[in-house]
Amino acid sequence: MSPPAKSKSALARVVAALSPSCRQATRLQSEAMDRPLSWLEKLGLRVHLLLCKWCRRYGKHLQFLRSAARECDGHPGPEPQRLSAEARERIKHKLLASKDQPGGPTQL
Repeated sequence: MSPPAKSKSALARVVAALSPSCRQATRLQSEAMDRPLSWLEKLGLRVHLLLCKWCRRYGKHLQFLRSAARECDGHPGPEPQRLSAEARERIKHKLLASKDQPGGPTQL
């Protein structure tokens, strides 16, 4: 093996030793949102993200979901619609009337 080829394979081994697997990289990206990563974890994650487009996409999706969740946190959403008192009474009377008739709702 020529000296440049040896140095390339040595560099590849160092990068492989530093870079976590995809499973570990996705876990680290998630954990980075909750806690500060150690310098070794950060370095390994950065090396992995330089090489893996799928994990970069996963990180972008995580960031999007986090920002969307933060935006929605301040907005409780529309109030649920409630039946008027009249409508509730009509339903109650219909249910009671059907209970008294033969063939009405059966009890389990």
